[in-house]
Amino acid sequence: MKKIILLACIIIGSASIGNAQITISPTNLFIDGQSRFGSYLVINGSEQAQEISVDFAFGYTRSDSAGNQTFVYDDSTTYSRRSAAEWVRAFPRNFTLQPGQRQTIRLRVSPPDTLDDGVYWAKIKTTSSPQSPPIDEQPTDGVSARVGFRLEQVTGLYYKEGAVTTGIMVKSIEPEKQGEKLTLKANIDRTGNAPFLGTIQTNLYNQNNKIVRSSKLATTIYWGGTIKQQVDITDLPSGTYRAEMLFKTERSDIAQNELVQMPSVSRSINLTLE
Repeated sequence: MKKIILLACIIIGSASIGNAQITISPTNLFIDGQSRFGSYLVINGSEQAQEISVDFAFGYTRSDSAGNQTFVYDDSTTYSRRSAAEWVRAFPRNFTLQPGQRQTIRLRVSPPDTLDDGVYWAKIKTTSSPQSPPIDEQPTDGVSARVGFRLEQVTGLYYKEGAVTTGIMVKSIEPEKQGEKLTLKANIDRTGNAPFLGTIQTNLYNQNNKIVRSSKLATTIYWGGTIKQQVDITDLPSGTYRAEMLFKTERSDIAQNELVQMPSVSRSINLTLE
């Protein structure tokens, strides 16, 4: 028998995976120095048994001068200062989920005793793939083709040690009009000893100080840099406007008491649309 086996690996950061219907909850997990334990749930909503594995890595998003974000996994200096990946253990780490079955993954964090106050983090990589059929159920002659998918969901683990603070300092905002989109680029510093997990709300006010356009972005800001957000300005009349970027420690997907709080920060600029 000749077999053609194709393996596709898809890495995503959402809470569910298309047709595979593997669901993870919550997608951000917070553990503090008092408990050092946490858990999350993996649910198999597909019609196939799924082989699941759990691993940990360190990484963060970084913005370039244009506001474009990339994910960094190979920063050894920051790893040594902020990574929790080497302290975390998952129970169980490898298992099989039958259709409709769910499994609680329990995490234990064992940090060193000499940690400075602050937030340390890791990425939880939960990988799923359909379970292969038993050998005696596979074709014994001819040519068979099997496509295998390994689907990886990346979710967040944040460990809080001692007194934690975060803050955003907006140094400047640059507007840029591109067709029917207005892009605002904020040059910021992140202060404190914890990433900012919150929402950026962009408001566009007319001359009567009325909001005529608004957009929201739930985000995590690990370090300073350039943060950009777009507002649709289709059909807005020419004239003078005020654009505001507002940073708030609020997230619809995270309980308020889990977030490291800061006072809301906003900065505005005046601009002309022609």
